[in-house]
Amino acid sequence: MTLTTDTATRPDTGEMVIVHNTFRRHFNALPGLVRGVADGDGERAQRIVSFVEEMSSGLHHHHTTEDEMMWPLLLDRAPTDSELILRMEEQHERIAELNERAQAQAARFAETADWGVREDLAKTLTELSARLDEHMGEEERHILPVVETVMSVEEWEAMGERGRAGIPKDRQLVFLGFILQGVSPEDRKKFLANMPLIARLMWRLIGKRAYVKEYREIYGTDPDWNA
Repeated sequence: MTLTTDTATRPDTGEMVIVHNTFRRHFNALPGLVRGVADGDGERAQRIVSFVEEMSSGLHHHHTTEDEMMWPLLLDRAPTDSELILRMEEQHERIAELNERAQAQAARFAETADWGVREDLAKTLTELSARLDEHMGEEERHILPVVETVMSVEEWEAMGERGRAGIPKDRQLVFLGFILQGVSPEDRKKFLANMPLIARLMWRLIGKRAYVKEYREIYGTDPDWNA
């Protein structure tokens, strides 16, 4: 493994774990949400499918950012870890296949609210959640330590900026809620502290309220900020 020359300024990869946990929570919940839609309830099916599509789109962008900005750099700078890195890329491909299948099934479910399509979608989402959890766990245990030794702070922050840019502007505050709601008060404070002042103000003034409204629509209850 090749080490950076300045070990005093390493990337803080903690935010990546927070984002991973967001995907973990909601992809784990998706099969139950889908199965909770009554046969023929088109309105509820469309609402849940909208959430499936948003999570799927967010995951696709997250992995595309890694594919384009992280894996090539790590392969170049950490050649002794190439087998591990290539395995991560292969996992991305398998997850992408499941994600595409889920999106196609979700589109059919939104149109029909049919119980058979519902079950097919729920099964795909269950497999996707399991594969995703396996991949992210391995990435956190083995890849993020490599990142901290071979990537610069500027390179890591550029990845974060790319990730944020992939969220539509009119959805950024709600997606921020998905991230913040499942973390500890300490991590929430740290995450917000790294954001621009205007973003923190917008979250407090309108973002949190908008997120709570959407959470109720999806989960049928208020978000637990202490979970």
